[in-house]
Amino acid sequence: MANEADEENIMKVFVSGGNTQVVHFRDSDHLYACSNGIVKIFDQNRPDLEPEVMDIAGGMRSFEVGPAGRALVASQSGECKMYDLKAQKETATLQRSPLGMTSAVFTHSGTMALCGGLEGKLWLVDMQGEEHQVKNTTSAGDQIFGISYNNVGDLAAISLANGDLAVYSYTAVEPRLVHTFSTLLVAKKALGGGQNGEKAAGELFGEGGGEDAFDDDLEADILQAKDGKVPQEAEMEGLATVRPDWHPDGDLLAIPTRTREIAVFDRADFSSPAFKFPARNAHRGPVVDVRWSPDGKLLASVGLDKRLKVWNLEKKRQVMARELPMLPSSLTWGRSSAEVVVGMTSGNVAWYSVGDNAGMVLSEAEEEEGEDELHREEGEGEGEGEGDEEDDEEGGKDEAAEYGKDTKIADFTKDTPPDTKSTTKESKNAEEASENEGGLFGDSEDDFIVDDDGAGYTESRRGVEEAGSGKMRPAKRRKLQGEHGGSLQALAGIPGPYSPGCTPWASGRRYMTMNPVGYAWSVSQDGYNTVTVTFFDRSMQKEYHFRDFDGLDVASMDADGILLASSGVGEHQGGQKRPRGMVEACILYKKHDQSRGWRRKVGLQPGEFITAVSLGPSAAFVCTSRGYVRRYSLFGRLERLEKLPPVLACISSPKYLFTVIYNSPYSLGFNLQSLDGRYLQRNESLPVCGAGLAPQMHPIRGLFFSSDGDPCVVGQDNVVLVLSRWRDPLQACWMPVLDAKAGLARISAGSGVSAWPLGLFGDKFCFVAIRSSRYPTFPLALPSEMPVRVPVGEGDGEEDSEDENSKDNSKDNGKDNGKNDNSPEEELMRTIVQAELLNDAISNDDVEDETAEERLAALSVRYDAALLRQVGQSCNRGDILDAFYLVTKLRDDRALAAAAKMAERLELAGLVDKINRLRETRMQIEGE
Repeated sequence: MANEADEENIMKVFVSGGNTQVVHFRDSDHLYACSNGIVKIFDQNRPDLEPEVMDIAGGMRSFEVGPAGRALVASQSGECKMYDLKAQKETATLQRSPLGMTSAVFTHSGTMALCGGLEGKLWLVDMQGEEHQVKNTTSAGDQIFGISYNNVGDLAAISLANGDLAVYSYTAVEPRLVHTFSTLLVAKKALGGGQNGEKAAGELFGEGGGEDAFDDDLEADILQAKDGKVPQEAEMEGLATVRPDWHPDGDLLAIPTRTREIAVFDRADFSSPAFKFPARNAHRGPVVDVRWSPDGKLLASVGLDKRLKVWNLEKKRQVMARELPMLPSSLTWGRSSAEVVVGMTSGNVAWYSVGDNAGMVLSEAEEEEGEDELHREEGEGEGEGEGDEEDDEEGGKDEAAEYGKDTKIADFTKDTPPDTKSTTKESKNAEEASENEGGLFGDSEDDFIVDDDGAGYTESRRGVEEAGSGKMRPAKRRKLQGEHGGSLQALAGIPGPYSPGCTPWASGRRYMTMNPVGYAWSVSQDGYNTVTVTFFDRSMQKEYHFRDFDGLDVASMDADGILLASSGVGEHQGGQKRPRGMVEACILYKKHDQSRGWRRKVGLQPGEFITAVSLGPSAAFVCTSRGYVRRYSLFGRLERLEKLPPVLACISSPKYLFTVIYNSPYSLGFNLQSLDGRYLQRNESLPVCGAGLAPQMHPIRGLFFSSDGDPCVVGQDNVVLVLSRWRDPLQACWMPVLDAKAGLARISAGSGVSAWPLGLFGDKFCFVAIRSSRYPTFPLALPSEMPVRVPVGEGDGEEDSEDENSKDNSKDNGKDNGKNDNSPEEELMRTIVQAELLNDAISNDDVEDETAEERLAALSVRYDAALLRQVGQSCNRGDILDAFYLVTKLRDDRALAAAAKMAERLELAGLVDKINRLRETRMQIEGE
């Protein structure tokens, strides 16, 4: 029963009645109320204004508001539509299904949409551009009744009709099933087609039963609700929610279970709940909706027992309960955690204050006593029937008065001890932030470790105490400008920090590093970032995440661990004081299995910043814009310090360190040395130019060692360069082995597609295809491969003498602007380069591949085959001198015999005679 204060906060929004869905987006000043194909938009800054009205698809099943003033509507007709809330019009139909759509959500920071419904399929749709391409279709195994998306971890919780809850990872275009909760939710009845199916669908989604007559009489609605009409079973099943809700920080998932309890799971471990809110305070009827507050401190829920309950995350118990005047159908939080908005089943919307003036938190005794009294009165009312209606009403008044007075929420931070870890994202312990000692798993490192031990959701307080004031101010987020954020306080002209595969910030997220093993990506949050480490081979390691309070923006990872650092670019770290003239950067190392790690600080000179880090099997390297190169052991011990010209980038292998040095905008160089410091190449020229690039673009697009241990560089021209002869002094040279842009055109990848380099494996170039973008987007496409083709520039225009080779050439003619990259000339050049690289690696014992010798022998055969193709072309032209010149380069006697037969078939007797004499001469030399 509602008290007078409640009634004053209730508004009749839809005179036609019906279930009302209320939605508020975190970055918006508008509240959206939806019912019966109509959306009313309330300006919360000007409550005196009449709401704006917009028509949407009828039979709405879900209404989701996202970034940039867009909305998604899933309808019973089987359509997922996108709307422009500013222009108040429909902009696109993203997907159609023969059965009803039940849910649609924004994903990947609003760039994608995920929708599903009674067909039991999930569609991931690209919302950028005009095509709205379906990126992926996944079968969920049963009808879908709810989708909840975790934008921090790119996880989707899918509620199924059989009561199961499936969690999928959408970090890549191909989703991965992470976990399935069996029969945890309220089961929904399967629906068929036809009129009976549509009627059943209406009942299942709570339609009809909640609608009242066409009127605008709020008092009549409240009086009707006081009559105690019990919803029919179909209505209860329809209104009961199966949609969980993700915590704003992305770590916790609140699930309304079929037992009416609310269980909270940590995404680090879905095997068992992190905790459950007390069962004694659970709803007495099915739960209708659950939502986390914007700051993550509170969880609100409404149920068919006509109760609004608010739960405190830190205390893990109920802190507020209010009786609702009528059955709820949805809830949302306002612009802050001080207001809850509830949509009713009769076209009404109610506002409830959850602010500082809402009273103090209940003690456990008061809470338990209040709940027992409430439930006792309900039981007596049900047993005594109509004859005791007056007693029920009187008890209801007492109950409402009790909850109105005692069960409202105060400021929960006031009674939190200073040394208690907060569960919000508004503060950080300054002492922990400035701690220079302690291991990764010490007390000072809790903010880097996922709480997966079931002890609850903990986080250190973030904030810095201003000197002498005694006040806490929030730590500033160091999201850098340009590619990495704030202004580059560095030497003029030097590009910003670089990590292989890194991208700039876009929509609050970025890739920190990427290689064939996997990738690390960061999501910007309020006061900190969440870093997630993902692997292409899911069987190798389990994806994990941690919180970054240091502004980590450079990274390097391998199969065993990850090395990260805050570059020191831009504003100071966390508001901490530093010695005058010094900047302090953070270095963090973590093993993927969480068995070991360390964290330490590095002092930097004014204008100096960390440009690159590299992690190898036995050492970690940190380079700066002043040219300092530090080598650390994997236990965090400094082992070597060297001074070079400014370093732009670095990579390491089990034996070597490769650094790119900055000479001028028009001249870059490189050093190559063994891990013990012995130089193989020093300050040699690197044919990659940084002049003429946009300020936010780094001259290097890709940097890695090949599978045979040779350094590889990809510039902004998309040409893959491999360093050859680098083990010999003054002999190093860069060999172009692939024009990635031409390679994509050759494999018909389509227009507007570019390659994001990952690695070079033998004669295959590994990359991520990106379309209509300069950088990889979210979710990440699966890695692809293309064969290496040396960019020879232009073919000889001649066809091979062999019919089979002519057919091969004809397939490539006319592609790539007339270039014939599959010509014998290109094949010969490619074979020479690959054989030279492999032979050098084998000679210096730098190849661990057991098949290296076999591969080298195969390259020798390919070398002779490519020469024979060119011999055939020269014979066709009648150019005997050129043909014999090529024959002299053949290595195997069998190839010489084949060349002689080729010349004999074309009746070139003089050439046949020369070839035979050459064979005899070689046999004599071998005999001696």
